[in-house]
Amino acid sequence: IDGARRAFGGSDAVVFPRREITRPADAGGEDHVAVTEDQFHARRELGAYLLSWGAHGLWYGIPAEVGSDLEAGRAVVVNASRSVIDEARARFVNLRIISVNVDDATLQQRLSARGRETPDQAARRLERARAFRVEGPDVIDFPNDGPLEAAIDRFTGLLQPDC
Repeated sequence: IDGARRAFGGSDAVVFPRREITRPADAGGEDHVAVTEDQFHARRELGAYLLSWGAHGLWYGIPAEVGSDLEAGRAVVVNASRSVIDEARARFVNLRIISVNVDDATLQQRLSARGRETPDQAARRLERARAFRVEGPDVIDFPNDGPLEAAIDRFTGLLQPDC
């Protein structure tokens, strides 16, 4: 997603909102808005999130302000959990799901390299990845085992309006 964000530059047609996550801002990975669990749950109760979910001991939220981008006809690209796909399908028209997946060995290697998870947490992530399969006519399967630049080019191509 970061590569696609760079590729689209300042385009008004495609929006990449920052997620709010109950993870410290300096934890590495994506640029996100760090919130405490108490802040997250209070904000969720106030309707601050278009979508929200818990996974891997953290809470994630897509800001509700993104709704105005959708109403304006902009493409909104988010990294969401497979657990909220049915909710997203029910709420949003013209939904395109890009199901990014990798083989177990690649996922294990990437989790190990980023160093955020303990071995037990990494094993649970692998198990969760195997358990969920996203299917449907709105799903584009995106194998992501190859070189990063090639994946960015393919992913960015999928975000073009005529795809």
